[in-house]
Amino acid sequence: MLDIFLTTLPIYLLILVGFASVRSGYLDGAMIAGLGQFTLKVALIALIFRAVALPRDAALSLPFMAAYAAASILTMVLGYALVRVILRPSAPEGWILAMGMGNSNSGFLGFPIAALVFGPEAGTVFAMTMTIENVLTLPFAVLAAGMAGQRRRIGPLLAQAGRQIIANPLLIGVALALAVRVSGLRLGAPVESAIVTLAGAAGPLALFVIGGTMARLSISGHWRRTTAITLGKLVLHPALVALALILVPGVPSALIPVGILFAAVPMLTIYPLLATPFGLGAVTSTALVVSTALSVFSVSLVLHWVL
Repeated sequence: MLDIFLTTLPIYLLILVGFASVRSGYLDGAMIAGLGQFTLKVALIALIFRAVALPRDAALSLPFMAAYAAASILTMVLGYALVRVILRPSAPEGWILAMGMGNSNSGFLGFPIAALVFGPEAGTVFAMTMTIENVLTLPFAVLAAGMAGQRRRIGPLLAQAGRQIIANPLLIGVALALAVRVSGLRLGAPVESAIVTLAGAAGPLALFVIGGTMARLSISGHWRRTTAITLGKLVLHPALVALALILVPGVPSALIPVGILFAAVPMLTIYPLLATPFGLGAVTSTALVVSTALSVFSVSLVLHWVL
């Protein structure tokens, strides 16, 4: 257990460096937004290409994607039902709380840890989870929250979600990478070398951005809601994903522990931004900070179990 903790500790030290750099004033917090944009729209796109287009022997798994997606949706549905019964928020607020339970920070945290522990399988699972989150689980939660609050405006909500999906740079990257892979097109050694170099920057930059982003967030006193989101994300989501990956036939055994790890990491960094229009920016910011801090130990426990 101690060996696993020490293995993942450098990941969290990079987050701490980003946090301390911004909180101390050593770096201007406004720079984090630019770094985040570069990481999201350049480095992670390169990472997707390296994971999907460049390897010619590792295939994406439809059974894995079906199992992971079903477990993530079930996590949000159960989370929504539980918070509605116990905490009694409004329906839109309930779905936003549930969003944090069923959507992982796959690009900024899941992949760096998985690459460190599991190696090549991390890239394959990263490509699949990013597709699931951006095409299905995130739009599902946003649409559910919007429909609960504005029942007569379902059409515009669907159109808006469709436009966001089509314009998502990560999904464009996945689509282009799949096209290159299926076609067998060779990009050439210089291009592939540039992609690999950029992809190598994605992990450290993503972790630094997480820390810097957390340093700019405010902590609120909404501890009951924070506890619910944190337990849903760090306990319920990985448990349901583990069950689904084990029970669904056809899931490659080598990908099961990697998928469980991706489900066990905290929620995505932009969670507070998505929640702010619903008046839950402070609550979700607190949940992001708390879950990220606790994941130092919870992720180590999950890795101890799956390895």
